Amino acid sequence: MLRFLCLILAGCLSGVLAAAETSATKPGPTPKKGFGLPERKGKDARHLELLKAGWYYNWGDQTKLTTDARFVPMIFSGRRAAPEQAVPFLLGFNEPDHPKQANLSVEDALAKWPSLSAKAGFIVSPALAGNPVTKDWLNGFLKAGAKVDAIAVHWYKGADAARFIKDLEQIHAHFGKPIWVTEFAPQTAASSAESPDRFSHAQVKAFIATTTRFMEKTPWVHRYAWHDSGVGTSALFTDQGELTPTGKAYAEAGK
Repeated sequence: MLRFLCLILAGCLSGVLAAAETSATKPGPTPKKGFGLPERKGKDARHLELLKAGWYYNWGDQTKLTTDARFVPMIFSGRRAAPEQAVPFLLGFNEPDHPKQANLSVEDALAKWPSLSAKAGFIVSPALAGNPVTKDWLNGFLKAGAKVDAIAVHWYKGADAARFIKDLEQIHAHFGKPIWVTEFAPQTAASSAESPDRFSHAQVKAFIATTTRFMEKTPWVHRYAWHDSGVGTSALFTDQGELTPTGKAYAEAGK
């Protein structure tokens, strides 16, 4: 029965903006804006509240938090089992094309995918480290018939909002499916550690304002989540757990 209800929910959402699940009579954070929240590193519901995040994930399929933000489980790699119970939304493998992440061949991912999609009302594709349009991994995965309801995107190409928007438009045009931007920022954590001041706070603030404005008004972008670098100008929080200038800019996004 629960899986049946999840499938009904997915049918309602797949043809329309998934963010429309929020009622107009219930004010609160935009349901599109989210955060990849590392619970194992001490991030918690307070951080979600500071960011005014409507949803979150933690790279796993369980959460310990009590929060109004929607938790979306992820099956990180082929070593993780499908959820025991049906879930409304499910994120697929994390960077299967990266040897230090999920590290899965298309064939191995295809073998494991049916057990995931069977438990998900709405399932989001594996998120690639490489370009999903020009690289073979996701193209081969979908050509083989894998069921996905949306395409996950990771993006770290500088504080260039025009390039970000162009890339999303190309991905959407290529696959013809809604997009979940599950990680985005000007720099990865590794790049931020090496060059924490490559981009100014002003540049990052402008990037956040333009990209989130675009994603909020674009129906085929269902969700987005900033990736906190931990250091440098892509970081959302100080060492004391308060918002950085970038964190404040992201907290204001989506209004």
